[in-house]
Amino acid sequence: MIRQQLRSCLFYVSSQGWYIRPMIPPTFDHDAFTGPVQRVYLSATLGEGGELERAFGRSPIARVHAPEGWERTGSGRRFFVFPDLAEIDDPVFGPAEQAKTAEDKASDETDTASDGEATHKGGLVGQLVRLRDKSVLLTPDDHSAQAIARTIGVPAAEQYRPGETKAGLRPFIDAERGMLLAASRYDGMDLPDETCNIILMHGLPDAVHLQDRFFITGLGASNVALERVRTRVVQGAGRCTRGPRDFALVIAVGRDLQRFLSRTDVRAGMPPELQAEIAFGRENSEVPAVDLVALAQSALDRDRIWQEDAEPYITELRNEAVKEVPPYAARLAGSVRREIAAWQAAWQQDFDRASREAVEVLNQLTGQELRPYQALWAYLGSAWASLAVDAPAAAERAEQLLRRARQAANRTTWLREIEGPGATAGDLDVLDAEGVDGVIAALATPRLKSAAKFNEVANGMIRALGDPDATGYEQALVALGDLLGARSYKPQGQGRTDAAWMWPSSWITIEARSEQKAKGGVSLRYIRQANTQLDLLAADEGLDEPAPGSITVIASPRGMVDDDGVKVARPHLHLSSPSTLLALAQRTVRAWSEIRGAAPTGIDGDGLRAVVQETLAAHRVLPSQVRDDLSTDPIRR
Repeated sequence: MIRQQLRSCLFYVSSQGWYIRPMIPPTFDHDAFTGPVQRVYLSATLGEGGELERAFGRSPIARVHAPEGWERTGSGRRFFVFPDLAEIDDPVFGPAEQAKTAEDKASDETDTASDGEATHKGGLVGQLVRLRDKSVLLTPDDHSAQAIARTIGVPAAEQYRPGETKAGLRPFIDAERGMLLAASRYDGMDLPDETCNIILMHGLPDAVHLQDRFFITGLGASNVALERVRTRVVQGAGRCTRGPRDFALVIAVGRDLQRFLSRTDVRAGMPPELQAEIAFGRENSEVPAVDLVALAQSALDRDRIWQEDAEPYITELRNEAVKEVPPYAARLAGSVRREIAAWQAAWQQDFDRASREAVEVLNQLTGQELRPYQALWAYLGSAWASLAVDAPAAAERAEQLLRRARQAANRTTWLREIEGPGATAGDLDVLDAEGVDGVIAALATPRLKSAAKFNEVANGMIRALGDPDATGYEQALVALGDLLGARSYKPQGQGRTDAAWMWPSSWITIEARSEQKAKGGVSLRYIRQANTQLDLLAADEGLDEPAPGSITVIASPRGMVDDDGVKVARPHLHLSSPSTLLALAQRTVRAWSEIRGAAPTGIDGDGLRAVVQETLAAHRVLPSQVRDDLSTDPIRR
């Protein structure tokens, strides 16, 4: 359908591949959708913000609401297990990882950080999976599914894939033993009764394709993507509980998935039954590994201990839980009809009408929570208006909408990257201009001027940031701030931040918890300490409050935060990982190596500034890009 419509599509490009599609599917041009008199969609997870309409390209879609009280009954029972919370010092995936071949390790280098964390943790996960002969593995991609099955030790003959043959799921259903590797299959599979009772969920299905990834990591529109990601997780967790008497053990593995399920805003949007099951699972996973396995066995057997102790407590938690709909969901639902109309016009290459519909979409998308999505729609409206060359006032509308897009996207870098260096040369925002000035000044310092001294600083920094137990970790963070063009130092005093990166218009403080084990959650005590770091910096500077847009980053291998810590976390607190900081340091060193390669050629003044600006932007180490990368996971939303 898109071969003749490339002018009406978006192109998403990454280092791993490319993806071409209109943002909303053109079902208005597809007989399967336009032909029937009536279409019925059956699902327990319809969503609140118009995601069903966006997914199907149809509006309006009438809802037939479930009977009152249905959400408090649920379908079967699930026991959620979080292996990373268990009290265990050994890797959760066990010795099998040690036997990986060099070829395996090379292929794993393309994995995300959460993939790597999950696939090296097998002993406890393996014990839990082997409590029954059959299990389902849900992952966002096939590469992860294969790696995990291999690490757990599932023989190739016992690995099944949905749709691998015309028989569908039948080979797995009929088998006595096996694991169903269901990459990106979070719905459409029914495994009721005793067909299967164990689901291993690894990784967060937030980037099934590049459009998803752009919405969350590039655009920063996590509020818009939240409903679809939550829906996939809920659907995935329900593959084995299709009736009221069904039971499943759901094993949640991977930093991203565990962090997602620990977020109060995510759980608040789930049915009360599921909220209760996840809360119960989090609380009861913080036990020795042997006790967690025993509790999982009790749950699967539904023995007397489970019936008398667990079931009443889950019921109590369910009765206390309330499903909440975020206030911005109504605005997203209200804009979807215009969104579909805009893409229909673009598909028909009526770009003037598409642009005017985009303006109507923007009128619906009000509020700070939806600013990233506003930026995208302003950009689309501008792009469409620029294509409507013969329409009256289209050129003026294109420029107005582009200005609006730049204003709404001022906390992200995607629009600047799309427009390219030629369109933005000399047009850096204040923060990034400060970063460029800082790097130019740092190039001339004796500590970094010679190649030998720079290599000594860079190699020492990378070595320390790659070792969680390194005594020089804090000094390495300070060195990284220097290379980013910030005024970087470790404040004196007990309980102060591990590193302060200060540009005149914005600051970042880093709370390094790299030495922590991955198990458990970030504690309430750490959250309280992190809450005050920016205020202390402001007091040091003689100011009443921190610079606007400043953030505090807790860098910890733990993917979850204590529930009480979430409640008291201030809006500027974000959770990141030591691997993210290490990747940032590696990009920074590569950028500096390129800049140093250009500097000895005699470039100075505006020429040097242009080289520094372009190189920092290309490696995503301008201050605004650094802030984007470190603030993707706010602790309290």
